Amino acid sequence: MAWGAPLLALPLMVPASGIGGLSLLGHDTGPARYLDAQGQPVDAQGNPLSVNGSLPTGDSIGEQLLADAANADALNGNAGLPSGPLGIPGSALKAYTRAADHLAASQPGCNLHWSLVASIGRIESNHARGGNVDVAGYTRAPILGPVLNGAGPVAAISDTDGGAFDGDTTWDRAVGPMQFIPSTWQGYASDGNGDGERNPNNIYDATLGAGRYLCSGGLNTADPAQRATAVFRYNHSDSYVRTVLAWAEAYAKGVHPTTDQQGPILAAPQAPTGGGAPGEVPVPQVPPSTDPTSPPSTSNPPSSSNPPSSSIPSTTKPPSSSNPPSSNPPSSNPPSSEPPSSTPPTTTPPDCVTPEPGTTPEPPAEGEPPLCEDTSSEAPTP
Repeated sequence: MAWGAPLLALPLMVPASGIGGLSLLGHDTGPARYLDAQGQPVDAQGNPLSVNGSLPTGDSIGEQLLADAANADALNGNAGLPSGPLGIPGSALKAYTRAADHLAASQPGCNLHWSLVASIGRIESNHARGGNVDVAGYTRAPILGPVLNGAGPVAAISDTDGGAFDGDTTWDRAVGPMQFIPSTWQGYASDGNGDGERNPNNIYDATLGAGRYLCSGGLNTADPAQRATAVFRYNHSDSYVRTVLAWAEAYAKGVHPTTDQQGPILAAPQAPTGGGAPGEVPVPQVPPSTDPTSPPSTSNPPSSSNPPSSSIPSTTKPPSSSNPPSSNPPSSNPPSSEPPSSTPPTTTPPDCVTPEPGTTPEPPAEGEPPLCEDTSSEAPTP
């Protein structure tokens, strides 16, 4: 696959108008303080961030990654691609293709393929939690990233939306299927379903916003190196870029729509009073967070049953060790107990009755032992 023109210095042009135009850039207050002149997210000190507010793992995209960008086999190494046919929830697939069609008309030079947006959607939210959206495309349950309070691998981004999107009035959080932080969304807010709203929790709005972000900076995503660069701008991690490119390549070969998840519609979380811990995701992460708690509750019985089973061996050893002592007495007791109890009645050892000397014995009564033969004296001599 041809690389196209060498990637030397890409012009980073930012659209000044259109849906969600970046007219606020350059201001020191408001959400725009977390966007640089090129419309990329930054922290309060101007350090670059990923779209979801995570800290970069590198300052720039790796040379080896750029070299591998056109080599699908090199990219697939750690992507974990399945061998069978690939499926994408129907509503998510519709959103991805609609976003690509929109950008084909508005920014044809970007040449954005829907599969690239789909691959990012897979990594960021597993296609809106398996397509768990309503008919208008709004997520049925909030999809929230870690609290961006500067703890761990995330930046410190103070609240920019009054909790409107993420429910947090202290810190920002990445929201929605494509995991925009509210400050970045301000620069790329889009209406992908024509309902007059621009909401990152709507899969049509979010995918169009993500497509616009990928196409910003004058990048031509048909070129492998520029495509890799566009994804690196979305998340400053080489491993992230490799995975996205590998799955995009696989999706581009063909997918089939699958049935959307139909989970319950849950309200957005209330604004927390504290900062919260990074990594906690209110609704989507509840299964993982409750599983660890429920297994303990269910595993305690097993663990409590295991001790019995483990204590049995420990208690069987004492019995086995006490059996010798207890078996020795029994071995001595039985002889003493068995003979007295059972033997005496039958132990009239004499199997016959010896008549008194000088008496004429009478025949034994029925049930009595017979008379013993007299072997003490020999027959009289004549």
